[in-house]
Parts: sequence; C-alpha cells; structure tokens
Amino acid sequence: AASLCAKIASTLATNTLFGASLYINLVDTPARLSLSSTSTMVDYFQAAFPRAETMQSRLAGISSLSAAIGWYLDTDENKKLLLSASVCMLFNLTWTKITLKPINHQLMDGNYPKQKGDTWVTDNLRRWDRAHFVRTM
Repeated sequence: AASLCAKIASTLATNTLFGASLYINLVDTPARLSLSSTSTMVDYFQAAFPRAETMQSRLAGISSLSAAIGWYLDTDENKKLLLSASVCMLFNLTWTKITLKPINHQLMDGNYPKQKGDTWVTDNLRRWDRAHFVRTM
C-alpha cells in the first residue's frame, strides 16, 4: 500500500509540474512579452516568479522523493522506471541551478533589469523561456 501511495503521489506531482511548466511556456511568457513596456514585463516577472518557483520546487521535490520511495518499496521487476523518474526530476533541479538561476537572479534584481534597456529585458525573458522549456520537456 505504501508503494502504491508513493507512486500515486509521484504521478500527481509530476503531472501537475508538467502542466504548470507547459502553461508558463505556452501562455504566461508570451503574455508577459506582449505587455506594453519592458518595465511592466519585469514587474510581472518579479511578481509571478517567486510564486511559481515555490510551487514548482515543491512539486519537483515531492515527485522525486515519492518516486524514490516507490522504487525502494516496490517489488515489481519494472520498478527501475520509478528510479528513472526520480533521477529525471533531480536533473531538473541541476538544470535549474546551472542554467535558469543566473537568469532569474538578474531578472529579479530590483530595478537593475529596467536600467539595462528594452532589448536586454526581452532578450533575457526569451532566453529564460528557452531554458525553462528544456526543463518542461
């Protein structure tokens, strides 16, 4: 029963994370880039990002941990798939730390992004979106 609960928790967390991540790439970022000024784009990013970061990091943690627990407790010969799912989520954490975190810090740095100019803001929001898309997939 514990193995089944862990697998269900992992599946729910993984699917919710994927849906949220895909929404960000297909809806949220294009909407942000369509705003009338880069100042507003930065304000929107700075307001939305902390909420998304908290939600997505919790979901990734739940997914990875519950998949690892499911792998440990499962007796099925295909349990290696659970371990693979757990490792894939850990890859997302590594990708985020190496690729997304530096862009996040720049975009979240108060008024600094606004002072860098319109091209810098849109280029970095697009760069962030491409890096986020890799994590989504």
